[in-house]
Amino acid sequence: MKENEAKQLEHLVAKAMQKSTLESPSLQFTNKVMAAINAEQHSVAVRYRPLIPIYIWIAIAALVVGFTSYIWFVVQPTPLDLPTFSFNFMENNLLSKKVAAMSIPKITGYAVMLLALMLCIQIPMLKRYFDKRQFV
Repeated sequence: MKENEAKQLEHLVAKAMQKSTLESPSLQFTNKVMAAINAEQHSVAVRYRPLIPIYIWIAIAALVVGFTSYIWFVVQPTPLDLPTFSFNFMENNLLSKKVAAMSIPKITGYAVMLLALMLCIQIPMLKRYFDKRQFV
C-alpha cells in the first residue's frame, strides 16, 4: 500500500519536473550580491557613544564635591557617644597564641607569591583568549 503511494508520488514529481523549466539567475546576479554584502559590511561600523555623557559625569562630580564641602565647612560635627568594644578576650585565647607563634617556611611563602603572580598573568591572557573567540 505504501509502495503504491510512493510510486504515485514519484510519478507526480517526475511529471512536475518535466513541465517546469530550468530557471537561471540574471547575468549581474553575482555583482548584485557582492555589492549588497559590501554595503552591509560598511554599514556595520557604529560610532561609540557612552551610556552616560560627560556632562552628566561633571554634574555628578560637582554635586559630590559640593555636598562634601557643605558637610565639611558648614555642618558642625557633634561628638557621638558610641560604646567602646574590648577585644581583651582574644589576648588570652590559646588559639590566637598558637597562630601568632606559627612561622611560615620561606619556600611556602615563595610558592604562594609565585602562584599569585601566575594568576595575575594568566587571568588577562584567558580573558583576551575568550574575547577573541567567537561563539556561534
